[in-house]
Order: sequence, then C-alpha cells, then structure tokens
Amino acid sequence: MAKKNKPDLTLVGKKELTYKQKKFVSNCAQIPQKFSGIKQAYCDAYDVTMNKDGSIPKWVSKDASLLHCDPRITQAISVKQTRSEEVNQASSVRTRLYVIERLYEESKTGSDASRVRSLELLGKSCSMFSDVVETKEFESSHEIKSEIERRLKTLMAENE
Repeated sequence: MAKKNKPDLTLVGKKELTYKQKKFVSNCAQIPQKFSGIKQAYCDAYDVTMNKDGSIPKWVSKDASLLHCDPRITQAISVKQTRSEEVNQASSVRTRLYVIERLYEESKTGSDASRVRSLELLGKSCSMFSDVVETKEFESSHEIKSEIERRLKTLMAENE
C-alpha cells in the first residue's frame, strides 16, 4: 500500500506558519465551537489579556476571523483535523481488535461461564445474534380469520 503524502503542518502554502499561528491552528482543531472557539483559540495562541470584567476584547473577534480566513491557516486546520480523525479511528480499530482477541482467548481458556459469555460477546460483535420481530398488519377481521385458519390447518397437518 502506497504511503500518502501528507502536507507538513508547518509549511502550508508558500510561507512557514509562525509559532503563534501554529498554536492557533492547533487550538482551532481542538475546539469544536465555530465562532466562540475561534476567539478562544486566538486568545490562547496570542496571549490576549482579558477585559477587567473577564470578557474577551471586541477586537479579538475581527482578528481571529481574519486569521481563520487565511487560506494557509484554513488548510492547516483541515490537515490537523483530518490527522486527528485518522488517529482516533486507528485507536478505535486497535481497541476493537484487542477486545476481540482477548474474548477469543477467554473463550478457549476461562471457566465454563466465562467461555460461554465470551462466545456470546464474540457472536454479538459480528452481528451473529439479532432480535428481529416480524409484524404483519391485517386490514380486516376477515384477513385475520383467514390467517388463523391457515395456521391451524398447518399445525394439524404437522401433528398428524
């Protein structure tokens, strides 16, 4: 399998990102809220002093928005988020494989109850057991009566 060429987070576009821009990118990638998140990411990256009442200065919104609209920054945030998603997915797959492997081991060596439970969980992990409830709707009492008669005939034929 060919290895993907991933852009370097520090060299997005023509110019290298500054330390504070890299920190802003990292903060934006971690903060899910779009607008308040950008302002908070900017404050953390650029060491903004809060107002006396603890609020974010008004100019931060404009500067954070301008920085966030820079194509180099936008691309860097996208790259960072994609990498983070890939790492989370890989971690999830590794955990799933580990659990299945341990259940498999337990199904061979544990106590009787442990082996049965392990096999049950292994079966569930591959959708072997599913609770399917079949419902059939009838439109009239005549259809219900016909269905009951058909089932009774089937039962009588099986018992003979």
